[in-house]
Amino acid sequence: MIDKNALKKSIDRICDETGFQLYDWQLKRRGSAHNLVIYITKPEGLSLYDCEVYSRMLGDELDMHDVIGTRYYLEVSSPGLSRLLLTQEHYLGAVDEFVKITFLNDERNHETIRGKISNVNGQMLTLISEDDEDRLINISDVQKAKTVFVWPNASSKTKKV
Repeated sequence: MIDKNALKKSIDRICDETGFQLYDWQLKRRGSAHNLVIYITKPEGLSLYDCEVYSRMLGDELDMHDVIGTRYYLEVSSPGLSRLLLTQEHYLGAVDEFVKITFLNDERNHETIRGKISNVNGQMLTLISEDDEDRLINISDVQKAKTVFVWPNASSKTKKV
């Protein structure tokens, strides 16, 4: 049996040592082994080298203390440009970003809208929809939310002569 508290402490300890922030982590069964997936971030962006450093340090920590105790696969990645929003901290980190949210509306029906998160206050988030309408959504009503990468418009267009 894997002690998930000890595992989380190891993950957090390596984040503290490297200066990366933990975005999310998952531990899943993969046949006779386990698959440990860690998503890390840092304010100035993450490189492949950063993921490699974190992976090596965490792998050494887990092996030295036999935290998992069985064969495991370790994956370390950035959450990506299009990332799931799972916690209040994720929503706070996505303020001013474009998102797609599926939630239960006031009639308790599923509704999906796209827009920009303008504010998060406690359990409530304010979303400016694509129609420029402010929508107040309770985070507990959200069924699924993720950031959506929007390609910037080209600043100059080719002129035909």
